[in-house]
Amino acid sequence: MSPRKLLLPAMLGTLLLSALPAGAQYYDPYRRPPPSYDDDYERPAPPYGYGYGRRHYRPAYGNLCVTGRGDCPTPPLPYGSSCGCYVPGFGNKRGVVQ
Repeated sequence: MSPRKLLLPAMLGTLLLSALPAGAQYYDPYRRPPPSYDDDYERPAPPYGYGYGRRHYRPAYGNLCVTGRGDCPTPPLPYGSSCGCYVPGFGNKRGVVQ
């Protein structure tokens, strides 16, 4: 194959590759680096309420089932669990305990 026949495909290939967008990594110069926990640095205590340092954990219970059409009393269940109510005029509706 002659060099003249290769010149046109090479130029078209170069032109097509130059049209692709360049992907670069984002760098934020003002971002603080994560703390390094060396031997001379003491870790901060975790916030209260995340299971650390709590001896007696009891889940919170609610007794009100809230639906989109109303609410009704329910036996004590953990917050956020699913429940159901019969709402007059609308029938059985599903909701969450609050």
